[in-house]
Parts: sequence; structure tokens; C-alpha cells
Amino acid sequence: MPRILTETKHYQTASQLRQFVNTLPAGERLPVTSELMAMLKASHGTVIQALKTLSSEGVIRRQFGKQRYFVAERFDRSAAKICVIRPDYPSIASDAMFRSIYEAGQEKNWRFLHQTYRNFEELDLRETIGDADACILLPPARVVDREMLRILKRPSRPVAILLQHVDSPEIANVTIDDVEVGRLAARTLFSYGHRRILVLRDQPHESTTEERLRGFFSMMEELGGPETSLRLLDAELNAFEGSLEGSYECIANFLNGEKNALDFTAVFTLSLSGGAAVLRALREHDKKVPEEISVLSYGGEAALAPYLNPPLSTIEICTGEFGSQAVRLIDGMLHSISLETLQYRIPPKLVLRNTLKNI
Repeated sequence: MPRILTETKHYQTASQLRQFVNTLPAGERLPVTSELMAMLKASHGTVIQALKTLSSEGVIRRQFGKQRYFVAERFDRSAAKICVIRPDYPSIASDAMFRSIYEAGQEKNWRFLHQTYRNFEELDLRETIGDADACILLPPARVVDREMLRILKRPSRPVAILLQHVDSPEIANVTIDDVEVGRLAARTLFSYGHRRILVLRDQPHESTTEERLRGFFSMMEELGGPETSLRLLDAELNAFEGSLEGSYECIANFLNGEKNALDFTAVFTLSLSGGAAVLRALREHDKKVPEEISVLSYGGEAALAPYLNPPLSTIEICTGEFGSQAVRLIDGMLHSISLETLQYRIPPKLVLRNTLKNI
């Protein structure tokens, strides 16, 4: 099995040399090869190859007929080039995640290259990453298929997967502890006395929502909540569809059924868009929140819940951890640092506002 490029001695030596050159002023001569060998703890051939690599990138130059390299007048002084690959449709949640990554990456002096895809099945990961040192990938809102998993287990460059769950210890993965999101929601609603609960599946069928539902229903079973009192309402949304509009139509149509009018005392939604849709639909059907019906949602990565009417109680995460943890994993893989695990789950927390009431 071939080694990942960043695990090779040549890559490590070139990376160390690049970091050293970044500290030097333009025009400064580099030490002679023997001195570089001692400084970088590398063989003569490896040092020569690293010098050629940096020369081809325009980082260092040498005059015709001269052996000594000097620092180029102008060059990219970033420590590493990181390719960011995301879907080509807009998303407030994705924007918040990547903002945290850019901020964390700037502290490492990384430069980010941006790529998008329309059809994930047609994505050529190796070609898209190109000559970047590593990749941060946001897959589409569905379960990653086996072929892509095979590629991700042994990529040519370090890759970190965001948001979607990839249960393979060989793959770097930063996502939310979605099982705990569901369990925390169930414990909260149960503690407020709610037993007749409507769960709105307001997102496509993919790994994050599967985990939240699994956590919610398993926790309710542990608490002794009667299974017949729980109802799952599926908006049956697909990727690229507007979850806000689709969720609103789903809950509004449900409430229009007379037999459903007082069938529940609380609603749990798997995303913020579902929570916003539920608040509007309940208001239009003259249902008071939280006096008649309580609403709890997963808050998403965009901090919009406090601005809804009424301000929405949510299960939230620290979005900045997407950046700090993804950068930590990538940096560890770039420098062959031994990491205890490549999997990180961001813990959720409960934020109470004005949509929950004891019954």
C-alpha cells in the first residue's frame, strides 16, 4: 500500500525547509548543503530534492552558475496549502463552519484553495486536491458511499471530513455528537413533563439526522416514555431542497388535519429551519408557544435562534470547534504527529429561551 505523500521523508524535509525560509528576508542566502543536512536531519539526496522542490515553487532561486540558493524576492510565505471542497449551493451553516476553519488556519499561516462540486459521485478527489498539501471536505447531506470511503481511507494527501459521520478509525472526521443531541432533547422534554411529542424530520435522510433520531428514541425508551406517544413526521426532503419551505409545508399540512390539532404537547425538530417553520405554522393555527405547545430544536451552526419569535430553545454546539479540531487533525497528519484518534465529536449543550414550558 503506497504511503501518503506527507508521510514521506522528502515531504517532511521540504516542509521544514519551507518553514525556515519563511523566517528569512528576501535575498538572504541559504546555508550550504552540509549545514542544511545537519539542521534538517536529512540525507544529502533528500536535502537536494527539497531544495529543488522549493525552487520549482519559486520560493528560492539561484543565479546561473552558482550553487547557493537565495530567498526569492516575492513568493507565497504560507506554511501549507489546504484545499477546501464543499457543495456549490449556499448554506449559512456551512459558511459558519468554514469561517471557523479559516480563522484557525490563519494562526498556522495556511493558505486555502477553494473547490466546489455539484455531483459528489463525479468528484475526482485526487485531481481536485491537486498540489495542495491537505484537504478539508464537506460531503453532501447523505451517507458517504463505499467507494468514496475506500478512497478516503488511503488518500494521496491528508483529508478531514466535516459534519457527516464516517465511522472508520482511519479517516479524520469532525462532526457533532448527534446521538447526544437527540438524547439531550429527549431528556429535556421528558423533564418538562412532555410525553406526547412530535418529532419533525426536517432534513434529508443522512448520517447526522439518523444519529439524532437514534439518540432521541433510545433515550425516550430508557426514560420509560410510551412509544405510542411519540410521532415522527418526515418532511421527505432531498439534498438541494429548501428545508425551510419544505418543513413549513409539512407541518402546516399536518396541523390542517383536525385529528392532529391537539395530538401533542411538544415538538422536537432536527434543525433550526424546522424550528422556525414550526413556530410560524403554530402561530398561524392559533397555537400559543409555549403555553399550549413547547418547541425545542437543534440550533444549527448559525446563531439565529435568539432572533426568532419567540426566541427558540435549542440544543447547540460551539461552531468554532469545527475549525480548531479540523486544523488540529490536519496539522497532526501533515507533521506525522501521533494522534490518539482521528475522530472528534463536538459535544452539544442546552440553551433555554422562551419556547419550553413545564406541564
